[in-house]
Amino acid sequence: MADQYQSEAQLEDHLIKKLQTQGYQYIAIPDETALLNHFRDILNQRNQARLKGRNLSDREFKAVFNELIGSKTHYQVAQLLRGSDTQPYGKIVIQRDDNTNLYLEFFDGVKPENNIFEVTHQMTITSGKHENRYDVLILLNGLPVTQIELKRKGKDFTEAFHQIIRYRDESVPFAKLLRTIQLYVISNGNETRYFANGDGPLNSSFLFYWTDVNNNWLNDLDAFSASFFEQSRFHSLIANYSIFDSVNKRMLIMRPYQIFATEAILKQAKDHPGENAYVWHTTGSGKTITAFKTSQLLAQKTAVEKVIFLIDRADLDVQTAKNFNAYLPETTSGEPALDMTTSTYNLVQQLKRQDNHLIVTTIQKLNQAVKSDRYKADLTAYHDKPIAFIEDEAHRSQFGEMRRNVNRWFQNAQHFGFTGTPIFTENKGAKDRTTADLYGKCLHKYLIKDAIRDHNVLGFAVQYMNTIKKGDERGTDRLVKGIDTQAAFESEDRLHRIVDHILEKHEQISKQRHYNAIFTVPSTRIALKYYELFKVLMGDRNINVTTIYTWVANEEDNEAYQDKNKGDQTSRHGLDTVIEDYNAKYHTSFSTDHFQDYFGDVSKRMKAHNDQTPEDNIDILIVVNMFLTGFDSPRLSTLYVDKNLEWHGLIQAYSRTNRVEKKEKPFGNIVVYRNLKQATDQAVALFSDDDPAVIFAPTYAALKGKLDGAIASLQETAPDLASIDQLYSQGDKALEKFVLDFRDVLRLYNQIRVYDEFQWDDFAPAFNAQKMEDYRGKYYEAYRRIKKNPGDKDSILENIDFEIELLQTDKIDVTYILNLINTIDLSTPTGREEDTNKIKRLLHNADNDDLKSKAALLERFLDQIIPKLQPRADVSAELNNFLDYSQKLAMADFAKKHDIPVEFVAEQLTDFNFYGHLNGHEIMSQLGKSGLKFGERRKVKQQLDTFITEAVQAYTLTN
Repeated sequence: MADQYQSEAQLEDHLIKKLQTQGYQYIAIPDETALLNHFRDILNQRNQARLKGRNLSDREFKAVFNELIGSKTHYQVAQLLRGSDTQPYGKIVIQRDDNTNLYLEFFDGVKPENNIFEVTHQMTITSGKHENRYDVLILLNGLPVTQIELKRKGKDFTEAFHQIIRYRDESVPFAKLLRTIQLYVISNGNETRYFANGDGPLNSSFLFYWTDVNNNWLNDLDAFSASFFEQSRFHSLIANYSIFDSVNKRMLIMRPYQIFATEAILKQAKDHPGENAYVWHTTGSGKTITAFKTSQLLAQKTAVEKVIFLIDRADLDVQTAKNFNAYLPETTSGEPALDMTTSTYNLVQQLKRQDNHLIVTTIQKLNQAVKSDRYKADLTAYHDKPIAFIEDEAHRSQFGEMRRNVNRWFQNAQHFGFTGTPIFTENKGAKDRTTADLYGKCLHKYLIKDAIRDHNVLGFAVQYMNTIKKGDERGTDRLVKGIDTQAAFESEDRLHRIVDHILEKHEQISKQRHYNAIFTVPSTRIALKYYELFKVLMGDRNINVTTIYTWVANEEDNEAYQDKNKGDQTSRHGLDTVIEDYNAKYHTSFSTDHFQDYFGDVSKRMKAHNDQTPEDNIDILIVVNMFLTGFDSPRLSTLYVDKNLEWHGLIQAYSRTNRVEKKEKPFGNIVVYRNLKQATDQAVALFSDDDPAVIFAPTYAALKGKLDGAIASLQETAPDLASIDQLYSQGDKALEKFVLDFRDVLRLYNQIRVYDEFQWDDFAPAFNAQKMEDYRGKYYEAYRRIKKNPGDKDSILENIDFEIELLQTDKIDVTYILNLINTIDLSTPTGREEDTNKIKRLLHNADNDDLKSKAALLERFLDQIIPKLQPRADVSAELNNFLDYSQKLAMADFAKKHDIPVEFVAEQLTDFNFYGHLNGHEIMSQLGKSGLKFGERRKVKQQLDTFITEAVQAYTLTN
């Protein structure tokens, strides 16, 4: 029992001893100055040959710091640390005091043994708003790369997560070397998680478990450390298994199952080059990222001639293509890794280039290349060369004639498939082969039950709605079996009732349209009928509904739909009408003649769904087959189903809803208007290895019982509003009880609100909607007070997770706006203008102080630079150049106005970035050399202080 009460200090000491046995050297780093000096010593030591016996001077080390950190974002620092795919070394170049260039290396991404692994603890930062002590820091070559925050056993380990957030806000803006932190680890000894650092807000929904190769948790801190911090493993996490998203400018860290799958493929390629294999990782678990990283490492670390990442063009909308390119480096010619054109010639040229080992293309384009006589001479060389194919969503793209054509040409190829829903005997078509038939051995599994357990995807709340009324069953919710005729399912009365139900419940299910939905139907004709019914029955609701589908030129049922008086029309003509409505609503100019443009815009709106711009959102998208596979958006929470689904098609469709976002999205909502209970149970059992229990959300009755209990506990603590006010005088313990009790009510309400049966009358008279709002206000006031006066080390409320996202709508801050700017659609003038105008509207309504300070500058960028950019321009790089140029202009203007050298202003800015403050004595001394009197010097110093502070705020995109 003694272990249960192990203190935080004991846990810390135990961890450090454990790390020392793993080869980490202990180093005492009491404060920020010691950290800087230690890094400087190691940098000198690592670069002795380059320094030629002359260690870095103070000015040179400032230049190092400015080059490594300066005003760079975390994303930029992280990239600099790792180097490039071809040169995986952290390097910078500075100018020495004698004006010669000096290259310095500070990280070896190839050989772990060429780096120094150290551990320190209790480093204290006093330069911020409050004094903060860092429990444990892992240093690589003197740079802090991992922060470990611990809580004593028995305490909620997520308090460490909120402590990290506070330290980032209070200390990192001043102790800037801490910006090199790549990973965080939090633990209470029994529960341990890791997650990546970044520029934007940290999200507690993305705290990752570490596991063994069989997906068993290593939660105990000892077990976690033995595996995670083993030096070669830890080095690989930093050097190999970090992903850079160049569109959203964020660094991602891979999860253990992704790493194990990647390593299994690398081993298979080296040890069994003639044998195909596949990876079964459930839909939504990030298998595309795994496939990307596998492709890169195969190209770097094996003897294959080319690695071809093969995808299906059917999955490629504009946004998906951007995501593909976001993770992969440009080719040596500066082109995006994924060529979106239909040009087979471009593909053949990529294959011919000797400096391009990784190619991303579509199976359609490759099939065209190998079939064409035009390219036979160019491709003959690859008949017998070792080629590795990475095939994402293998079950969709790799069956059929195209696959056979590719196989016949590349006769020494090895194929690695990635699938979330393999083809088995049970779910294969008459002419299909199973995934095992096609690929052979399964190298790694990560099933839907594993992903839900780890909270890497969400479970499903499946609700079955009775829509066929028969005799005395009219008022029941029981499904009526045996009535499945097309006429019954397509009757106007039934469709009318389904639309009524959706309109009645959608606000509640979607959290007042905070999330959006897909409605899948059996045919294009029914899609149009539903679309028209939504228009007729919408009333004064502001729910945005549209539809999208593909059509055939000569539909088989055209003969039955020729009565113009009944509104009959072909599917394409019907979609023309839909797009006309769409253009009027969203101020666009699409048509079926350019369907892909319409498809791209619909996809973009579904992914960019946001509370602050409801007029730009699509709330419900009616589809037949589109968007049911491959579409990935955390803002999609609900699937309405009025068509028959089965096996992998069912799981794929349901899985559109289960992407993790924030805590306010507890699971994917599936509302079914057909009798799919048996089909659902069969599919879930097949793809969870007959262990389906974890996949479904609790029943309404179970959640209601929990919410009843939570309400009772809350009212015992605070029976009315006045009693909450009295808690403030009773101390933190009393207030903590209210916070935790109401948080439980919030959590359960957030889950139960999506159920069709939910109504507040079930909880009367104890609780109702008005009481919920009243208590919510008091809860938020407690949060506001604590956050207004942070830093009280004795407060037990300081690091409580208030889960405030359950109360708030979307937060529009600098990170959010930068993501929008980075994803501006430059491919068309309409897309460019629409995206720019949306960002301007948000800037004009900014209520965030940091965003307000940058709003005018960002708007100038939108007006002056965006209209001139080429379609393939790097918007983020252009923005950085614009900010740098604007800052230099501002410094020149300030220097001219005050008749001081611009170099002096620039030097002060560099010092501010290094020290976090200005040296007033030095400034006064330097200004004295300009001939200014004492009073004038003080005035200029004050103005310079203000200018530097405001310049850092305005021209820097990170804290």
